Amino acid sequence: MSVPAEEIERRVQALSAGIQDAGLRLTHQRLEIVREVAGSKTHPDVETLYRGVRKRMPTVSLDTVYRTLSVLTERGLIERVTATAGPARYDGNPFPHHHFVCTRCGLVRDIDDANTDAIPPTKQTDSLGEVESIQIQYRGVCAACRQAATSSN
Repeated sequence: MSVPAEEIERRVQALSAGIQDAGLRLTHQRLEIVREVAGSKTHPDVETLYRGVRKRMPTVSLDTVYRTLSVLTERGLIERVTATAGPARYDGNPFPHHHFVCTRCGLVRDIDDANTDAIPPTKQTDSLGEVESIQIQYRGVCAACRQAATSSN
């Protein structure tokens, strides 16, 4: 499942600017890794990203993909998604959004919703410190798993 071309370009531009703002070189390999993670709705793991980048750049190493994802995560440019068991997965959407996580198959999808974005911090969170962002995670059974359960009955 892919992201529309104009959205990929918007994400790539934002991530590329973030790399340069962090004082890092925007190498061809980093750009291809950024393009791969920015172009996926599935929040892919390292192996999936590596296979995708290798289609366009056969000389890229798995180590380069790991190191690049680590640097991008450390700099806060992409997010490591820990919503599911198994290998770490990466979110290439650098813009504020939330997630839906299927508790059966592990599907993770972005949710862009102005109503959800408008939820303010509570008095309790304000008393703990300054809130910089809010991330909401909806957990449930996705439509495909629900359909599969219904058809198997």
